[in-house]
Amino acid sequence: MPKEPGNLYVKYADGDDGTDVIPAGAAFWASPSIWLTDTAGNSIPSAQVGVDNWVHVRVDSTSTEPYTGVKVQTWVCDYTAGFIGPDAAQSSSGGANGRTATVGTAVTKSSPGTMHVVWRPTNADLINGPNPREGHLCVGANVYVESPPGPEGARLTGGRLDVINNRHHGWKNVTVITKTLRLAPFAFRLANPGAEPDEFRVRARELDRGECLGRLEREHLLMRDFVDLVDGEPRPDPVPALCQTEPLERTWLAQGGRLVLRNMPEPAELRPAEHDAEFTIRTVNPACEEREQCGDPTRVRIRPGELTPVVFVLECDGDPGEVHTIDITQRTGEGAVIGGARLIAVHVPDWHCR
Repeated sequence: MPKEPGNLYVKYADGDDGTDVIPAGAAFWASPSIWLTDTAGNSIPSAQVGVDNWVHVRVDSTSTEPYTGVKVQTWVCDYTAGFIGPDAAQSSSGGANGRTATVGTAVTKSSPGTMHVVWRPTNADLINGPNPREGHLCVGANVYVESPPGPEGARLTGGRLDVINNRHHGWKNVTVITKTLRLAPFAFRLANPGAEPDEFRVRARELDRGECLGRLEREHLLMRDFVDLVDGEPRPDPVPALCQTEPLERTWLAQGGRLVLRNMPEPAELRPAEHDAEFTIRTVNPACEEREQCGDPTRVRIRPGELTPVVFVLECDGDPGEVHTIDITQRTGEGAVIGGARLIAVHVPDWHCR
């Protein structure tokens, strides 16, 4: 598929400068340029039903020429369709049309811009998880401009996002769980985006020690109430949602400090785990009883319109504060990645998060 030309883009990773194609196998669903806050500007790891939540999307450019009137569409999506975008959007986020807002400043290579839009989840968004009081959804974004030096990109009213081939698109799907001595299951569902029954491969890959606690992971951990920052500057005051240019945690972490577990009798700094994780992927699909054993893919045959429950189970032990970061991907039988999620697991004492 040809690459969509243009200068505006949504970062898929921290080091992304928009000049290169996204490499094969990259976790393009972990954009650092998409985040959630409450109305006061406090970052939130997950949205709350029945109240206003803000979705923020930062837009970067490879050009020194200013782009004005840059617009961003956002959708909150049920990723079990095998893709995200207008055709997978939840009605609470505007359905196929999504929610659109204009970046309030000009966007250049040296001056990114940020848009902000309100999303109020409903009970219908509490899907894709074992807890009926929680949901697991993805945020998708599409950038376009209709004024000079554009036009660039295009408004969407149907179809799906193609982050790999269109840098105007962005995807965010990152989850944090705690891991005690008990098993730590992470449930999700898979679907077939095609028109015929097909076989898919589900695989989990643990990031190595040098990757597992990057800036994105540290930001997400600091959003959680069981994590604190010590030996650094005091927590900055939140910036009102409409004025944000980056998550509060990004500003705070840039001033130094160490992440630790809260309320511990002995200091427990968050750090890469000493030993690799042990995990399995289990499916209730009667056509497939295979289980992934730390790297071998689980094969799942799915009919169009069918939702297949899958459970990822982390079974290894560890010391308090140790962190595993794992990418879970769904691929076609030919090996093409069609979606994924990044899971950050933190070892805590059994009593810690009750």
